[in-house]
Amino acid sequence: MIDVDDDYLDQVEAQLVELTERGAHRRLRARAGALAEGAGGVGGAGGGRGPRPRAGGLAFGMAILVVVAVVVVALGTLRSGSGSPASGSSHRRAHPTAPAARRARHPGHTVTVAPGESNPASTSAPPSGPVPPGFDPGSFTAISELTWWLLGTAPCSKPPCTSIVRTTDGGVSFAGVPAPRAPWTSASSQAGISELRFADAENGFAYGGALYVTHNAGQSWKALSLGGRVIDLAIAAGRAYAVVSPGEGAANRLMSSFVGQDDWTVVTAAGPVADGLWARGSDVFVESADRGHVLVSHDDGISFARYPSPSAGLGCEFQELSPPVVWAHCPTGTMSEIWRSTDGGATFQLASGASAAAREELPNSAAFAAASGITAVVGYQQLYRTTNGGQSYAPIAGPAGITWWQYLGFTDATHGVALGYQGTEIPSHERLYYTTDGGLSYHVVPMP
Repeated sequence: MIDVDDDYLDQVEAQLVELTERGAHRRLRARAGALAEGAGGVGGAGGGRGPRPRAGGLAFGMAILVVVAVVVVALGTLRSGSGSPASGSSHRRAHPTAPAARRARHPGHTVTVAPGESNPASTSAPPSGPVPPGFDPGSFTAISELTWWLLGTAPCSKPPCTSIVRTTDGGVSFAGVPAPRAPWTSASSQAGISELRFADAENGFAYGGALYVTHNAGQSWKALSLGGRVIDLAIAAGRAYAVVSPGEGAANRLMSSFVGQDDWTVVTAAGPVADGLWARGSDVFVESADRGHVLVSHDDGISFARYPSPSAGLGCEFQELSPPVVWAHCPTGTMSEIWRSTDGGATFQLASGASAAAREELPNSAAFAAASGITAVVGYQQLYRTTNGGQSYAPIAGPAGITWWQYLGFTDATHGVALGYQGTEIPSHERLYYTTDGGLSYHVVPMP
């Protein structure tokens, strides 16, 4: 057997790891550069898609991989001899690996990547602590079937009592995560937060008037001022969008920044806006300040088309899961209705069922979520589901005793979540539910 010094092998292995990681980092930087170039125009120069990789570069990369694989196999043989356990030095350089699983390992519970959100490997060690006793969820965000966060409150002796919990195994277990030192409030106050969004494992946004950001997986949070209250926020294709209300009669404005940066600029092409923000891929939807039009961009906010709103004068919520189909849930006074577009938002048709008798009348505070271009769920105390684009709705059996469904959301055509009050509408009675059959049924997610 060849006698090779273990320290020498450690050095060679470290160099190989460094070489492969450097190549991965370069690829990531190239992708980020292409994204920045394609999304330019929001406070920067415009541009098209990045150049396609040439075949020669691919062949060279494959050749490096083959050489690395051969050397790694040789190292393994030299270290372990004839299949025996490795001996000698045990200190080895750690490096990130791809996730080995994509589904939670317990019956019937999976949650998938939310529309427009990414899931790169984290380079920061996520903080982990106990779940605060009595934690009450209020806002949900997910970047994969396994990794979710919940923003809410928990009893504490020194307010603010805002808390965040995280699961990395699809809800089997939860851990506490540091939260911004800001009050949790359902009102859009200048200082409070009520909503949480994570773009990836490291970059998160807590907002609801105030805006706090983390770029290290929640280890620390930083308050940002965008010149007003942040009343809405959406993430797509590595970019965050926010509707900011300056107050004192000034019109809301749409702002944007890359998720890993704090360089927020006004999306001037949108002009004055109201709310109803939705982003997916390069598509951005937001309602105009006069609430008479929906503004639609298909190029990351570089330009916007202006189409008639399905419910002029009243604020709508837009959802695009299967382009060019766009759903809109809009108030009509004290009640609300559902509309659907099949041409990217240019025109909308009523999609609330054949008649009002198809379901109970829905107040403005009813929750709505689309699972696909034809499937959606809506409800206030009772949930109803359509699988034919809103032509008809059928009631969903259970859970019983819900006094108000506060939130509905889907991450793909089959997986989704809901937040509902079980009994009195107080934080301690709010529960998290999940569905794995496109909203046909919902089941409670037990919290510690």
